[in-house]
Amino acid sequence: MTTRSPLVDQRERLLLERYLELLYAESNRLNLTRVPRADAWTRHVEESRDLLPLREWSPGERVLDLGSGGGIPGIPLAITRPLLLVGLIERDRAKAAFLVACLAQLQLPAAQVLARDALELARSQGFQAADVLVSRATLPVPALFRVAGKLLRVGGEGLVHVGASVALDDDLRKAAARAGVGGLQLEHSGGSRLLRFARLPAG
Repeated sequence: MTTRSPLVDQRERLLLERYLELLYAESNRLNLTRVPRADAWTRHVEESRDLLPLREWSPGERVLDLGSGGGIPGIPLAITRPLLLVGLIERDRAKAAFLVACLAQLQLPAAQVLARDALELARSQGFQAADVLVSRATLPVPALFRVAGKLLRVGGEGLVHVGASVALDDDLRKAAARAGVGGLQLEHSGGSRLLRFARLPAG
């Protein structure tokens, strides 16, 4: 099991704490999270940071957070790796507006909100496929594969938080192959269980 990545500096901690304040101030109105406030650091911050040890994150990489909701894991990732180009995909307009306000208050200029359906985004003019796709229990995994196949560049990587019920069985591998993704692995990092996969070349 990969150990959790330590917080690097005071600036990061302050921004992460401020983010949680913003999240819980609007949580009831917008249904942003059901996690109790006392568990917020572990469930929102540490679980998002469990992504960090799994790969080398390069400045300028395009990272898409599918179904971002209240900004998990995209905003903590943007705080801890500020040179990543993080896109928060959220089709709910009220939640997207919250995310826009969040990014402004946290001063994260390299992150942006993509307030539209993910498949519409993938078909839109000028869309740039992602180097990395992250998500936390947004869709059933086979459906997530279908979306990931449209959002990731060839060779791009998916890192998705999954529950204990997800297993690397034949059905899941077939669903991945139909969507054009493969190399499925289950990773344990910190307290998180993550499914890793990659976008395959066509054909």
